[in-house]
Amino acid sequence: MVALLQDPDNRRSLRVPATASARSARRRRRAAQLLAFGALGCLPCCAAADPLLSPLELARRISPEPACTRLTILGFCWCGTTPCGYLVLMYVPVAFVETVRGAGDSLLVPPAVWPRAADRLGTVSSSQSALDNTAEAHAWLLGDAAWKLSGLSRCLLCRPSDARAPAPVPQEPSGSVCDPASGVVAALATRASQEFATLLPALAYASELDAMNWRTGCRDQLALVTGDRLPDGGLGRWGSLYPRQMRDLGTPPVVYSAKTAFRALSIARDQLATFPFPVDLAARMQQAYPGISTCFDVGEQPLPQASSSDRPVQTSADGRYGWFYWRPVSCCVGFESLAHCAGARP
Repeated sequence: MVALLQDPDNRRSLRVPATASARSARRRRRAAQLLAFGALGCLPCCAAADPLLSPLELARRISPEPACTRLTILGFCWCGTTPCGYLVLMYVPVAFVETVRGAGDSLLVPPAVWPRAADRLGTVSSSQSALDNTAEAHAWLLGDAAWKLSGLSRCLLCRPSDARAPAPVPQEPSGSVCDPASGVVAALATRASQEFATLLPALAYASELDAMNWRTGCRDQLALVTGDRLPDGGLGRWGSLYPRQMRDLGTPPVVYSAKTAFRALSIARDQLATFPFPVDLAARMQQAYPGISTCFDVGEQPLPQASSSDRPVQTSADGRYGWFYWRPVSCCVGFESLAHCAGARP
């Protein structure tokens, strides 16, 4: 049996026999990992230098609009037979995802310094006009501390940690020539950022550590060949979720980046089990860089425009984008706390 894997670097298909020798597969994985580790290995240790977005600046880019939190009163919370607060439903930001133009580049830490590693890895920057874009992606968990520092003090009713849900057990296709999911998980664990420990407690995904799969979508391709079940693959008007890779054709750069960020979260959730929040169409997103937008539904098209919103999305001149990922969560809050928060809907 033969699997066809799309390679964005040289624009051809890779014909990979499902029975490829273990030695050949190990060589390919080792070569990709050596480049990837060299590219991303600087992220934690370089965090002491001045980042483009400091943790505080990142937290303050969380949109304060009721259109993002969508606070809704569901009813009363009961302490025995006595109502003791309101049960509310609201959205909270649980992750920050960046798509960047080259391996090791980041909005949160300075670019790593190594000789032409990005060129060797073959990432093609997204741009203002190109409709054939590729990018690296990094997904960072947002802790409750970032939510507290966002400036929404009167509306901090539910916490990001309240939205956690057990991740599914990752299923790795047998005989895969991709980077082994277990190896990617181990590499991520060793690269959890220490500098951002209170605001960004963990790196849930880094495409440089998943180089072969990110460039070809081979785990998805091999799963289809072997008949394994994949999660639902529609992203509304953004198109298909699959293959979950860096490349997308015919999509405007801003939409492409948001879609790519969602793909990175989906890999972290469904393939690696490193992302403790659901990844589905119930979520919302918000641009954090280059502009600070209002929130929008996953798959929404068009995204917030200047003609219809005072917080529209913006096209990046440098090909780098940052996105907050918001999840709905319910919690119980006191009567007085809710009285101070505007925008609640009964």
